[in-house]
Amino acid sequence: MRVYQSEIKIKTKNAYDFIDITENVEKEVEKSKIKNGMIFLNSLHNTACLIIQENDETIFEDMKKFFDKILPLNEKYSHSYEGSLNATAHLKSNLLSQSITLPIKNGSLVLGAWQRIIFVELFEPRERTVFVTILGE
Repeated sequence: MRVYQSEIKIKTKNAYDFIDITENVEKEVEKSKIKNGMIFLNSLHNTACLIIQENDETIFEDMKKFFDKILPLNEKYSHSYEGSLNATAHLKSNLLSQSITLPIKNGSLVLGAWQRIIFVELFEPRERTVFVTILGE
C-alpha cells in the first residue's frame, strides 16, 4: 500500500464563502498515481469545514438562512472574545464536518452525479489549508 500526502491552499473572501475544490482534489489524486484506495481530506481550521454537496448557490443561500436562524449573530455566546461571527463559526463547523473520506476507483474520485467537494468558510477571509492523505495501490 502506498501513501501520498499534500496540502491544498485556499484563499477565502467572506464568511459563507462556498468554494468548490473538487478539481483541486482530482489533481491530487492524479499526482498520487494511486488507482484504487481512499482519500482523506481534512480542513485544518475550527471555523471552516468541508461538505459534499451540489455546487448550487440556492442551496448555499438556504444553508446560510438555516444557520442564521439556529445560530443568530445577535445572540449572547460564551465564546465571544472574537465576536458572535467567530462563536457561531465554531458551532457551525461542529454541525458540519472538518473532514471527508472518499473512495478512489480506477484513478478517479467516486462521487455521485451532482456531488462536489465544497470548502465552506464560516468566519472571515483567510488563507486556509486542506490536508490530503491518499492510501491505496
